[in-house]
Amino acid sequence: MNFVVSFWGLLVRRVDFWDVWRTVLSRHGSHEVVDSTSWVFEEIYGAGYEVPLRVVAKVFSAGVRSDPAVLFKEFVEEVQRLLSPVPCAAEFLKWARERGRVAILSNTPCRCFVESFLENSGGAVDAVVTSDVLLRRKPLKPVFIYALRKIGAEPHETVYVGDGEEDLGAMAAGLLTVMVGREGGHVSFPSLCDAWRWLATLA
Repeated sequence: MNFVVSFWGLLVRRVDFWDVWRTVLSRHGSHEVVDSTSWVFEEIYGAGYEVPLRVVAKVFSAGVRSDPAVLFKEFVEEVQRLLSPVPCAAEFLKWARERGRVAILSNTPCRCFVESFLENSGGAVDAVVTSDVLLRRKPLKPVFIYALRKIGAEPHETVYVGDGEEDLGAMAAGLLTVMVGREGGHVSFPSLCDAWRWLATLA
């Protein structure tokens, strides 16, 4: 059995990236540019496309007249400071990798957040697939197919574990879809620990 798993909300607690930008930009004078422009980015995200983080930083830099590279760095550092693994996350990944191939598939502004989590938790996976590299986002079906190809797996032999509405795209790709913390998918559970206990009866 192989696994493709989400990141934000499943392995680590969700972070409100716009709130992080407000915190960062407040240090440089004002965060009003976030409120006036974030809806544009949300429309793009909603269409299944990713906006590179450096582009977001450049747009915001115009509103506060600061170096976009500095804003980029401060944003990444602030998000990394907020990274907080959920219960069972590291143990679940270790268990899953002992039973098959594992990919983390995430809509995230920086792959570096997934890498930081893996480094800090001592975890390892076979592939990390992120929207900032693909420039495409879940729930687009090709994103899930790409993740499967990265680990050399077929849909019928792979379980997807996610926690957000965007993760339901896994069903269209033919994966057994387990949802955590919300209804939906083929089966759902209140926590990752609960989902893991159920998956252990299948593997």
